[in-house]
Amino acid sequence: MAESVPVRCPSCRREHSYTPNTYPCACGSPLTPRILRGGSPVRVEHHTWEDTWVTVRCDACGRRSQWPRPELGCPCGLLLRLPVAPLTSASPAVPGSPAEPP
Repeated sequence: MAESVPVRCPSCRREHSYTPNTYPCACGSPLTPRILRGGSPVRVEHHTWEDTWVTVRCDACGRRSQWPRPELGCPCGLLLRLPVAPLTSASPAVPGSPAEPP
């Protein structure tokens, strides 16, 4: 199960508890983006295809694939993009992955 992390809105300073979504890897194992504790969320002003996705590695099989980047809507009206822990090596997503954007 995914672990909840505290997130503070940079605008209104409210603190929220955020639990990232868990997705199924092609191998069947649960896959959850790792949110950086203490990282600064970024205000989303315009969505772009490239910024919407993050590469996540499955701990069970090592497969890297693209999944939606974690975001949180604050009651003050801001949409926040949460910082995700970087991968240790820069490998591309597995071609043909069901989660790979076209």
